[in-house]
Amino acid sequence: MKPKWKWKVPFAWPRQGSDLFKRTQNRLTLQYTAVLIAFLALFIGTVYGLLYFLLINDQKNQLNDWIQDMSYAFHESMEHTGSYNIEGNLGSSYPSLANQTVGCFKDPHGNFLYEAQQRMGLSAAVGSAVAEWTPEGDQTEYKTVTIKETGRDAGPPRHGNDPRKAAPGNVRMLLAGKAVYDNGVFIGTLYVAKEVGSQYRLFGWLLLVLIGLALLFCVLAVFLSRNMSVKAMVPIARSYTRQREFVADASHELRTPLSVILSSIEVLEMENSLKDDPFSRRVLDNMREEAKRMTDLSSHLLTLARSDSDEVQLSITDFDLAAEASRTVASLLPLAQAKQIALKLHADDGMTVHGDAQRLQQLMVILLDNAIKYTPEGGTVSLALEIREDKRRMLHMIVSDNGIGIPLEEQPRIFERFYRVDKSRARELGGHGLGLSIGRWIAEAHGGTLSVQSTPGQGSTFTAVIPC
Repeated sequence: MKPKWKWKVPFAWPRQGSDLFKRTQNRLTLQYTAVLIAFLALFIGTVYGLLYFLLINDQKNQLNDWIQDMSYAFHESMEHTGSYNIEGNLGSSYPSLANQTVGCFKDPHGNFLYEAQQRMGLSAAVGSAVAEWTPEGDQTEYKTVTIKETGRDAGPPRHGNDPRKAAPGNVRMLLAGKAVYDNGVFIGTLYVAKEVGSQYRLFGWLLLVLIGLALLFCVLAVFLSRNMSVKAMVPIARSYTRQREFVADASHELRTPLSVILSSIEVLEMENSLKDDPFSRRVLDNMREEAKRMTDLSSHLLTLARSDSDEVQLSITDFDLAAEASRTVASLLPLAQAKQIALKLHADDGMTVHGDAQRLQQLMVILLDNAIKYTPEGGTVSLALEIREDKRRMLHMIVSDNGIGIPLEEQPRIFERFYRVDKSRARELGGHGLGLSIGRWIAEAHGGTLSVQSTPGQGSTFTAVIPC
């Protein structure tokens, strides 16, 4: 029986571009996750705030209704008995919430009156909490306090959730206060409190539940964002692969006609009839240089394309690096002498290393050619080769110059393909922005690194550290 589900890999990252693709995918994942979490936070905050507002606002409305009923009871008592009967009205069950609230009254002289049956309990505690609080105007004002109940009420048992029968301890209360007037005469301030500790505990549990759900949703958001970012990168990776294949094919196909052109130019240069024609000689020289430049470019592009597809296999052998360095310096010496640049080599004789001789020689050419291009006339370029025994045997290939240097903000990008700090100057010098990218690939293919240290106006130092 075949399995119902199969995991499929949508595409494989190109090796050389894998870091860039992975960084892009990670950025997309973070952005998608941030958007989803922002919507989640907005939803949770809205729901929690709305519920909190509705519940607390409902509690405030209940207390306000209690105060209004109590004020009316005072007025009615004065109309029928000639006395406000404050203590009796406070202890009566006339309001619908009397068995869930605790009230007290402060007369114009600052004296507190409690229920007739109240001796020590929450009412006295409420009175202590509001002793310094006097609401202004004729509007009901609210505040939330935590008071300490010092004893039990002595009154008869009441029905419902009666905070006055609670055990001694800290009680969270919602307080409402309002100045009471009767026929325009100020008779005192009425305070009422309702225990809201259970509501706050409920909101605490609700918040924990929402946070738990939010954490679960965050994990789900990361998973979904990862999948979305992978799907978003599929067409990009496919396009990159097609581009890489095209560059490889085009570079390969260009090598044959360029070789024919160079051969034809060499044949023309041997013609005796052209030797005495300065104009024709100059034209042929320019053609040869341009054809050579195009050959180098196609070679670099082919190298990069093959490195992306892992077609280039290193040929690891033991060889004398010092001898290879001497031949490399000798081949580049005419280019340096044309600019009156001192080209120096510092290496011990018989420096045997374990690596790809052709690729390491290519790395030296890239670094030296780059240094000569960007060093002004009369400057100095040096190549130093050292074998250092740290935790393992490491080759340090150091190319330094006293050229124009590289700005600090540009240094992280100079190893990118086709990137040039000064494009106009690079075109003038014939650069394509591929050499350093190939150089880094050669170093990394050997398990090493290629780095740069540079100061504008003082020169640059490129260091390749490679296991050998």
